[in-house]
Amino acid sequence: MRAWWREFRNDDRGAIALKFAFIVPPLALLIAAAVDLRAVAAQRADFQQVAEAAALAGAGEMSMAVSDDVAIERARAFAEAQLKDSAYVALVEPTIEPMGSSRVLDVEISTKRPSFFGNLLPPGGWDVRASAAAASVSRVPLCIIASGASDRRDKVILVADRGVITAPQCLIHSNYDIDAGKGQISASLVQAVTTARGSILPGANVGAVPLEDPFAATAILTDQSCSGGEQQVQYEGGFHTIAAGVHCGGFQLKKGAQVTLAPGDHYFIKGDLDVDDESRLVGVDVALIFDRNSKSDFKGHSTVDLDGRKTGPFAGFVIITTRNNDQDFKINSDRVSRLLGVLYIPSARLFIEGGKDIAKDSDWTVIVAESIELKGSPSLFINANYAGSDVPVPDGVGPRQGTARLVR
Repeated sequence: MRAWWREFRNDDRGAIALKFAFIVPPLALLIAAAVDLRAVAAQRADFQQVAEAAALAGAGEMSMAVSDDVAIERARAFAEAQLKDSAYVALVEPTIEPMGSSRVLDVEISTKRPSFFGNLLPPGGWDVRASAAAASVSRVPLCIIASGASDRRDKVILVADRGVITAPQCLIHSNYDIDAGKGQISASLVQAVTTARGSILPGANVGAVPLEDPFAATAILTDQSCSGGEQQVQYEGGFHTIAAGVHCGGFQLKKGAQVTLAPGDHYFIKGDLDVDDESRLVGVDVALIFDRNSKSDFKGHSTVDLDGRKTGPFAGFVIITTRNNDQDFKINSDRVSRLLGVLYIPSARLFIEGGKDIAKDSDWTVIVAESIELKGSPSLFINANYAGSDVPVPDGVGPRQGTARLVR
């Protein structure tokens, strides 16, 4: 017996098979669990796509719906139509929830999916859920945005003294604060993401959904060279015409100089455009494009009369900056009656200290600036007569169809 036991104990034949018998079951379980988890993740991803599309579909109805039920049923019907071929019955739950003073349509999709292990792991099977929320974007034409593109704290629309902003046919929006000070702001609709104070007509909607840069996809070239140097050109009196192209060092208009910008794109590189005294700057079918080191300053009793570009990549724009331009653009003259087109200075500040009815003679004007501040008693008047102008309105502002955007 002892000899037999020693032979049995030392016999290693079949050891691999024995080890394999111990390893295979746990390995099979791990593989099955991985397959199960992958299927659950894929189903959740499908649910998420449907939830986002349904939320957008329902939110698009919110601005038109007679009641919330119309928007809710639109979202439900859309989701159920997309899920009708699903292997598992899914529950679709659309609801409308407040977000500040705004409202969002939330869509949640859920189902109970059996697990590979007979619903033992996890107990009862898998809970598969997905959700998305969307808000309707107002149909009111968008004409003023304080975008707050940089990290500075003065991301506001501010009427510091007794100034007035009037936009009777369009929307004034701030991604941060609005402060009417001792003045007044009136528009078809006024809204702010954080706070609103002062005399605002109608009362501002606070807690609005932040608006993204409507022109974020617009390419603004900054690689223009200054082969002729960077010397500022001064015009003192007389009549002058500036051809379109690259202007290095900037221009200063003084003592009643009468300057016409020829049609086309005018690039101001490493130099400002100063219009002072009784000087006059006019241009039709022009875009003034400023690099990060340049800005405009309309002051004194100067007259500025500009119509934006009608064709080309900057069609609809009248003043543009690169997105790294954080300069202060100033309108201190009370004779800037025509700025037809988009003033796009997303990281720069616009200061207005002029007199009455700035931009009032323009068929339409759109301002996108990091912040907008009125000092003294100027009056900024924003028209929205888009049909009456041959300067096209860029997509993203002006007259718009009702749209919706995801907020969660």
